[in-house]
Amino acid sequence: MLRLVVLFLVLAPATAAMPTAPDSTDYDALESLSYAAYVQPLLAARDAFGLGEAEAYAWDALFAGKAGAAIVPFDAAGSDALRLVLDTDEATAIPYPNLRQMEPDELRYLARWIEAGARDDEGTVPYADAEHVLFVAEQGQNAVALVDAARRRVIRRVYLDHHGLESTPYGPHHMVFEPDESAWYASLISAGVVAKLSMDLTLDPSAPAYLLGHSEPGSFTTPGMMALDAERGRLYSGRSTLSSAGTYGLGAFDTETMELVEEMPLPGYDVPHALALTPDGRYLLTAPLSGRETLVLDARTGDLVSRTPLGERNRELIHFSLLPDGTTATLTANGNGASEVLFFTLGPDGTLTPGGTAPTGARAWHGHLDSDGRSLLVPNRVGQSVTVIDVPTKTVRLTAENDAPDGPIAMPHSPAPTYEGSFFVTSSNLQGTWAPPVRFLGPPDADGARAPLPNDAFGNLTVLNAETGAVEAVITLGAYPSGVEHPMHGMHHGGMEHGGMHEGMDHGDGQKGSHGGH
Repeated sequence: MLRLVVLFLVLAPATAAMPTAPDSTDYDALESLSYAAYVQPLLAARDAFGLGEAEAYAWDALFAGKAGAAIVPFDAAGSDALRLVLDTDEATAIPYPNLRQMEPDELRYLARWIEAGARDDEGTVPYADAEHVLFVAEQGQNAVALVDAARRRVIRRVYLDHHGLESTPYGPHHMVFEPDESAWYASLISAGVVAKLSMDLTLDPSAPAYLLGHSEPGSFTTPGMMALDAERGRLYSGRSTLSSAGTYGLGAFDTETMELVEEMPLPGYDVPHALALTPDGRYLLTAPLSGRETLVLDARTGDLVSRTPLGERNRELIHFSLLPDGTTATLTANGNGASEVLFFTLGPDGTLTPGGTAPTGARAWHGHLDSDGRSLLVPNRVGQSVTVIDVPTKTVRLTAENDAPDGPIAMPHSPAPTYEGSFFVTSSNLQGTWAPPVRFLGPPDADGARAPLPNDAFGNLTVLNAETGAVEAVITLGAYPSGVEHPMHGMHHGGMEHGGMHEGMDHGDGQKGSHGGH
């Protein structure tokens, strides 16, 4: 993404200033970032979002409405309010054409206000009260987008480059959370880093205080799926699917120091990708990305506890999920002419016993347990669909798919559980079959010309009706969205229970459930 370079001063707002007409104001000369005195009159005078009356541009009203989604606090470069003007040409139709009536100094002022947090005159940052936040890895641009599941919009974006953690070409892949909401962790594939970050929604994600720590770059190559044992202060990591052949072993990090304290070698088990930790922190479940058996390890010693054969041929083994009681596990698998979910019972001695299968669409990917504690959401990476499986009966309840070949479910990667009757799925769109509503211009070439970015520079988070599978909304994201996770109360990530921002996901009937291990 072309970064908008802005220079701004974070100064106390001049709340006593009188509202000023745009045509008589030099916005570059303004030091105050008062919303009431300057931002609201500017937006209203230009009717930037087509809302009509000035009252519709009151701070509360703006962020409660649809137009508020065009502003991402602390992220001017990622806000459509600016990109729709600065990163499109005049021939491109945009949803808010009045934005083009704003003068260059007005746009620069709007950018300064957004970069400072898009605050009201009391210093309140939009969406600091968000309770149902999805953390979405934008793997192709080394960023994580925070999406409010209730408001269905991006409310923050964390650029890891801003913290000196460059990870090209593949950035964050998976996220897990401390139960007390003190921190979250992200695995950065190309950097070979696991980062620890703040969950404070009032803090600028680019501020030094936002990064709480990170592992030594390259100390554990191509980290992928993770599982957290918060009681013991251990964070476990497997390997990304983008690992080179011959990448063995799981890593264990100290969550206080972020040092790699142990590497479980697993010789001969190439690229251990699928990973889950039992709720009691006793066992780690894993499997090689391409193999014919699953492994259970003693999490405290790293010793191999059991192996479970899966047949005579290698299969692509993607993702473990654990039911809340930790005794039922599922594994998405591809090969042998089928894509399916494998079911297991986990015994108290760490033995995995196969217990049947259920079909999915083509190339089953990261299957996550839904918020009812019994439904499994399985994106089908080649099938361009999501299969919903009832775990107790091992039957397909629903298949959500596109209405047309260019639909938004495009190489789906990971799901997020049902909230208020809808669930979510990331689409990496690496083949560019889905076209975003607006294709922004890329960086200038040697002659200064800018061409529209290709479709595959944009992925999305698709919102799907949990009963019918119909597409309800599409949230455009940057390049290569992959993992999506949530710090919701009562959910389980990697098998360990986590706290919430600030309550659990709802399955639409008021019941809150647990999320399977990832």
